[in-house]
Amino acid sequence: MFKLINDRVIKTAIAPTLVYFFSDYFDIKYGLTACMISIISIQEKKTDSLKIAFERFLAVFLGMGIFIVLIYLLGFKCIVVTIFILIFMLLCIKLDLMAGFMVCVVMSTHILSEKSIEPRFILNEVYLLFLGLTIGNILNLYIPQKSKEVEKLKEETNKTLKYILQDLAEFLRNNSVSIYQEKNFKNLKEILKKGKKYAILDYENSIFEKCDKNMNFFTKRKMQYGILKRIRMNFNRIHLTHEYKIIISNFINRLSEDIFIEKKISLLRIELDKLKWLFSKLELPKTREEFADRAVLYLILDEMNELLSVENGEEEKNE
Repeated sequence: MFKLINDRVIKTAIAPTLVYFFSDYFDIKYGLTACMISIISIQEKKTDSLKIAFERFLAVFLGMGIFIVLIYLLGFKCIVVTIFILIFMLLCIKLDLMAGFMVCVVMSTHILSEKSIEPRFILNEVYLLFLGLTIGNILNLYIPQKSKEVEKLKEETNKTLKYILQDLAEFLRNNSVSIYQEKNFKNLKEILKKGKKYAILDYENSIFEKCDKNMNFFTKRKMQYGILKRIRMNFNRIHLTHEYKIIISNFINRLSEDIFIEKKISLLRIELDKLKWLFSKLELPKTREEFADRAVLYLILDEMNELLSVENGEEEKNE
């Protein structure tokens, strides 16, 4: 159970405690409402917290204005709540202010309970809103960065991608599928999903200095994951033994070692171009099976070229 305790759980526990203390200290009525506001102000992202606080602030002032007008017109009657909710909910949906709907409805019941719309009591409701939003958002300023987790996931991504390339090279050489191949593909998919999530959280929780380098990394690796899946499918279409399978296998092995080294990308591209040139000089296939295998092997070289293009950032430039 203790493993479930994180910064958000702790902030959710501290926020209402502080709010209740201050509401009691300053003699603000209905302090528990401010506690509720502070709890729902704790968000996973700083940007979400600030955005929702602004929406809640607008919604409450709009709603309280409508409710006070209805009280003037109809008096302190239960039917006022019904009419108010019908009008206010439609406005909140239309103006995208639903984040403040429940808070305002609760505050309107305070007015109905007290049967008062005197400035002093309305000011009390403003204090509740201000106290809840302020404490909640101040605590939400502390959101631990996921930088360490992101870096660890980046390392795992590169390591798993390397294993996949080595498995594919072995498959091409020996026509045997590694028992870890399927597991590596599944692991890479999960790591990419988790890494992208953490990278987005890191980006959105950086208010002043935003850097999308990590998001770009996982976007690039996801594209390469898709290319590797296509290469894997093409391997399953090869049936005959061909001498150039060994050459391509050796190239994939070198690719697995050097693809993450920026200085070696250009050398890999040169080697790949040489392989394509060699293929163009081969004697024409004599059977349908040879022709099919040769076409698949050439297609694999094209996929390798795309893999290098993504690593070099050429795909992003083209977009």
